[in-house]
Amino acid sequence: MPALDFAFLADAAEAQPGRKFYVLGGGIDSIGAPRFPVVHPMMSLVMRVLIHPMEAEDEHALDIRLIDSDGHELVRLDGKLRANDPARTGREITVPFVMNLVNTRFDRPGDYSIEILIDGEHAKSLPLRLHQVGAPGQGKA
Repeated sequence: MPALDFAFLADAAEAQPGRKFYVLGGGIDSIGAPRFPVVHPMMSLVMRVLIHPMEAEDEHALDIRLIDSDGHELVRLDGKLRANDPARTGREITVPFVMNLVNTRFDRPGDYSIEILIDGEHAKSLPLRLHQVGAPGQGKA
């Protein structure tokens, strides 16, 4: 089964197949907003999956879910993954991914989670906390 090497959230990212990532503002785990509901304009899910050469031509399911603290699914992305490495070097094949989450709506502050599943098996949870901050232009007393 493929393994998730790493995953994190960033302000923006780009990946080129078989190459490195270009990441801006990596490591997001909280977002502040002056009021709710809020629509967050852009964040990128950055991942790298490792596939054994014997599974290089097999198709694998990749599922991404954004859930709230009550377990309700807000976003679901289902896809397929295949390495297609004809060389079969004996080394694990690295498959970089960037998924852009554009205009994501959060109805209330609280704890959210991005759940990553590979072939139906849980690979990683990325916690994301939404919290209320002072409205723009308000000073502190």
